[in-house]
Amino acid sequence: MFSKKPPLPDEEEAVVDPFSMSEEDSVQFSIEPATPAPRVLTKPSIISEGFEFVGTITSEGTLNISGSVKGKITARLVLVDVEGQVEGELNADSLMIKGRVVGDVQCQDLNVGPRAFVDGNISYQNIHIQRGGKIAGKFIKN
Repeated sequence: MFSKKPPLPDEEEAVVDPFSMSEEDSVQFSIEPATPAPRVLTKPSIISEGFEFVGTITSEGTLNISGSVKGKITARLVLVDVEGQVEGELNADSLMIKGRVVGDVQCQDLNVGPRAFVDGNISYQNIHIQRGGKIAGKFIKN
């Protein structure tokens, strides 16, 4: 009742029986190189509230700062939480500031939260300042 119709002889679909093939009829297969493996997502690095770090931080992933950092930070995504404080140089693709940042900042996307304070030389491509966010210093659009 619900059977599949067999292919008609004039259709271009051909069925090959590999056991009945001669060397002349052999089929060649090519293996294409595999696409590179996707980048492994890393867990975020966290500077907890009450923790003070002095020095250089470099991360390929996300850095969440709830404590205090003095020095140089380089990361793909940086979140300075409400209790977080950064003093120094900060380089990131995406930067979300809810706390306090003082120093030189270079980023692509900058989001300043409603309780944030930002002061320094700030280079950015896109910026969003929420109502209540306080900014000072020199802002340079890339």
